[in-house]
Amino acid sequence: MTLVEPGSYATDRGGPSAVHVSANPAYGGVREQLDAFVQSLDFGDPTAASEALLEIVDSDNPPLRVFFGTQGNHMLPRVYADRLKTWADWGDLSIRAQGGQAA
Repeated sequence: MTLVEPGSYATDRGGPSAVHVSANPAYGGVREQLDAFVQSLDFGDPTAASEALLEIVDSDNPPLRVFFGTQGNHMLPRVYADRLKTWADWGDLSIRAQGGQAA
């Protein structure tokens, strides 16, 4: 089984077929930031995603996890590097939390 982490694609997700509710003014600032972020995205071609998915299905050695689109490949290496550093920085505490002694 492969877990596909999709990026943004040029679909009708937020278009005329979407159902919208009345905007709550309390979230106006958040909504503006989210809209600005969405405008900065590089929306992919859904046809290319379907072709990539079929390539995974036909693979003799499919990945456990894969990104579709560019966002994950740009963001996640930094996120995981930060996590690895935090875990290393707090490694002694982790060992003590189990009742062991840090080296």
